[in-house]
Amino acid sequence: MPKSTKKSGKTSGKNANVQPQATSKSTPSQGSPEDTQQSKRKRDQNEDEVNGESAKNKTARVTRNATAEAAEDVEGDTIRQTSDDQELSQADLAEAVPALKKMHTRMKGGKRQVGKRSSGDKFQLSPSLLEIFADRYRAARNAHKGVDYQRLSTTKTFKDFKGHAEKLRAREPELKVLLMKALTEQREIDAGKPMKTLKL
Repeated sequence: MPKSTKKSGKTSGKNANVQPQATSKSTPSQGSPEDTQQSKRKRDQNEDEVNGESAKNKTARVTRNATAEAAEDVEGDTIRQTSDDQELSQADLAEAVPALKKMHTRMKGGKRQVGKRSSGDKFQLSPSLLEIFADRYRAARNAHKGVDYQRLSTTKTFKDFKGHAEKLRAREPELKVLLMKALTEQREIDAGKPMKTLKL
């Protein structure tokens, strides 16, 4: 009889030793800081995959957001300044249009495009459309007349604005602000001043 009691005592002793080890391995608090960082990275990666967003898509989203912020800044400037305050002379306008193209090239930083338009904003002008718009604006100013927005909105280039000439006309103040900004930046570069970091 003492033997059986002794045997049961041994078994319970082994079980007692096994259980604490199993629980100590499962507790995450005893992991090293490297382990927690790796698990955090995995968690972030899983969240990205769940959202359907790879690193490439994430970068594209950041670029789009930066472009949208830049456009909002320009629209804010447009609201603050009246169109009379920022009317460029013919000579300045001749300088400003190529300066705008150079500014967009700098913003691209060797990439094919600055960012993509959001699918919901049909009337947002891309940098290339802004350049074409600037050329048409300059041509109209050289001819001493206003831009024919009705005709311009029916061209293939501005096909999204077909039947919405007033939406294209509403973009003129934004264009003027951009031309002014591009001209100022180009003159600073030509003068040899250190270029400010572009706020994208």
